[in-house]
Amino acid sequence: MSVTYYLTPDAKSDLVGIHCFTLANWGITQSKQYLFGIRQTIRLLAESPSLGKSRPEIRENVFSFPYGSHVIYYVEGKNQVVVFAVLHKSMVPFIHLIERKFI
Repeated sequence: MSVTYYLTPDAKSDLVGIHCFTLANWGITQSKQYLFGIRQTIRLLAESPSLGKSRPEIRENVFSFPYGSHVIYYVEGKNQVVVFAVLHKSMVPFIHLIERKFI
């Protein structure tokens, strides 16, 4: 059985912001490469969700995994990983995740 992933609207918005920032500061090639790397990492997490670090201080069953200058936040659903945030590593997760919908 194949495990898939789902990006919440908030996570999609995060990726758009990352694209815009990277494009403005480092150009289209770097932006494409960086977003490709994030997507590859999310696919890896969909196949092996246990690779992430448990984050009970955020909420039960929340995990995080780093990629470059960012951290991917997700929950493991039934046959699906739900990515609800991709935040810069300098951001305080609890402050930015408190009002996000996880599923």
